[in-house]
Amino acid sequence: MPPRRKKQSAPSEGSNPAAGPSTAAAEEEPYIEAFGHKFHHSGRIFVPFDEKEQQRMEIEHRLFRHCLNGALTATRIPLNVEQIVDLGSGTGLWPTEMAVRYPQAQILGIDVSRIQKTNAVPPNVRFSIGNVEDPWPVSVGSVDFLHARSLAGGVSDWPALFTQAYEKLKPGGLLEWTEVAIQIFDFDGAFGDAELCPNFLNLWRDVCRRNNIDFTPSPNGPEWLVEAGFESIAQRTEILPLGDWAQDEKLQTRQALMNTISTEHFVNHCGLLFTKCGWTREQFDEVAPTFFTDIAAECKKPYTMV
Repeated sequence: MPPRRKKQSAPSEGSNPAAGPSTAAAEEEPYIEAFGHKFHHSGRIFVPFDEKEQQRMEIEHRLFRHCLNGALTATRIPLNVEQIVDLGSGTGLWPTEMAVRYPQAQILGIDVSRIQKTNAVPPNVRFSIGNVEDPWPVSVGSVDFLHARSLAGGVSDWPALFTQAYEKLKPGGLLEWTEVAIQIFDFDGAFGDAELCPNFLNLWRDVCRRNNIDFTPSPNGPEWLVEAGFESIAQRTEILPLGDWAQDEKLQTRQALMNTISTEHFVNHCGLLFTKCGWTREQFDEVAPTFFTDIAAECKKPYTMV
């Protein structure tokens, strides 16, 4: 969960930090259904937005906070922060909780789907409906802190995303970007050694390539960030156990959350990917069980990373 700092430079002429966000009309948009899940009608977002996915988002939010020892960011944010933007805000938990900790800051959450919980939203939080790959409704050089989490599956041009991030941040502004790797390793093997479940993961990567989408972008992150102009790039990695092997209480908590995500919500992110490659649900169900068989093997201690 690495923070990145923008280079100090003169602000762009004509920038207006106080410019407010625009919000789409409340009318419900059509959607694409795949494997029983609802996806954005554009066909460009491979993460669904239905109730089951919203449950997964909130479990993942708990997981990230646990990895951060209860904090909401790994970055040390200045107390005088004024403008915060959250990309891919989902149900809105993160900006809502951040607003309590930073009541003086104006916080904008951007998401492609209107799934934000609107009850009890603090007055310093606003939401804008839009694709994070499109221009954001904030002025150049106006943002102090930019938070991006779990965008994989909804971004096809990562360098362009980080270029926009650099443009919208103030000189010296901070970016924190977090993704869970779609990779599974054996804890008893060499760290980051050969993957478990190679057959299914190779199939997964094949359908991702055919859809021009990358669900594990983090390894390329430092290069993209440098190209966009960022400096002082720091990286942080946390282990997320799967199965039933963790002994440490902290890892056991993460393991329980990850098991829920992987077993109850596994199919969420597969539906549109496989459907657009011509797969039926029946064909998918024939290969998916091998994934869980490998994870559950008693002789292995599977984990992934964030």
